Amino acid sequence: MKLTVVGGCFPVQHNISQAGLYHQTLKRELQQTGRVAAVEVDVIRYERFQNCLAKIAASHARQPIGALLFHLRAEPVLRLLKLYYRYLDDAGRLRHALNLPFLQLVQPEKYDLLTVRPRTPAPIVPRPETPRRRRLRELNYRAGYVLGNRRFAFRQYERLVNSILEFCTRHAIPLVIIGPVSRPASVYENQLSAALHEYIASRLPASAAVQYLNPWAKPTSRASRCSSKMASTSAPPGTTGWRPCCTRPCFR
Repeated sequence: MKLTVVGGCFPVQHNISQAGLYHQTLKRELQQTGRVAAVEVDVIRYERFQNCLAKIAASHARQPIGALLFHLRAEPVLRLLKLYYRYLDDAGRLRHALNLPFLQLVQPEKYDLLTVRPRTPAPIVPRPETPRRRRLRELNYRAGYVLGNRRFAFRQYERLVNSILEFCTRHAIPLVIIGPVSRPASVYENQLSAALHEYIASRLPASAAVQYLNPWAKPTSRASRCSSKMASTSAPPGTTGWRPCCTRPCFR
């Protein structure tokens, strides 16, 4: 069975051994159920909404998808939520812009963080988190919220989820959606992640076409509940626990 995992940093965390990565753990537990003889994992990373479905369709064209596991992520929403936005253009130059969706100025959806690179590569040195940086970042979020950026981002996510559900229904692909994980390093980002979960979960159809895993329920093992859902697609919709991939937010 080809299992396609669509998400963010889960499959590529540098501080975790290859065998201990999330998708490898899920693969082992799926095979241990005895219901799936062999599992081939295809990982798709996405940072933008507009090209995510195209990546899924391309994966299915190369080899039919046996099951699709889609992660809701706070990061694309946070980038759209900001009023002031710094980004790299296709030439790798640092740019500055305002996110104003009501004026069709949406730079985070124009350039893909997974493909653009700075013109002069330099070692990545994380800047220390300070109360001042945190306040300025959250002020940037709140300014965007006042202008309707969060509403725009949530609606874009809803359209993407609906298009993925339609695609999976058309091709008879079992679909499991995992809600956004908690972001304990930032109260504001954690609240946004919870709001995104509630927004999308409340709009999913109550049918066997999609299973939703609730990350805000009581925590359980990292992959066992997910593997049981993937192995038995006839199980009724429900919620289960999930752990964040790290203690600090994966945010750019």
